Amino acid sequence: MNGRTITNTCAIPSALFLLLVGIVHSIVNVTSLRRAIVRGDIAARLGDTVLFNAAFSGLFISLFGLVVVLLLPGLRAGSRQAGRVTTAIGIFVGLLGVAGYVRVPTKPSVLIFLFFGALLAAPILIWRGEFTNP
Repeated sequence: MNGRTITNTCAIPSALFLLLVGIVHSIVNVTSLRRAIVRGDIAARLGDTVLFNAAFSGLFISLFGLVVVLLLPGLRAGSRQAGRVTTAIGIFVGLLGVAGYVRVPTKPSVLIFLFFGALLAAPILIWRGEFTNP
């Protein structure tokens, strides 16, 4: 197996993870935040803003996954630009995982973002010599 094949094999589960987690993030957070607003844990005047942030943060996580899915043909062809964009997304997702763990070290489950970010970026960084097409 060459580096591009390994890269694609790693990029597909990472992209699917981002797509699914973004959807689940939006659904779960909006539902739980609505209940928190009704209980009075979150002020009603801030409710719309908090719900908007929860919904769109999940949407943007899914958007990262969609971008990686759309870049898969470029990764297969060895496009350097597709590799750079995918690497940037992987590094960003990995850093989100680290930041989440630093913020809440009692919940190591956020490190799954570090895992999938590394799974997305590391193969491209290792075999970057195989990505030569513009």
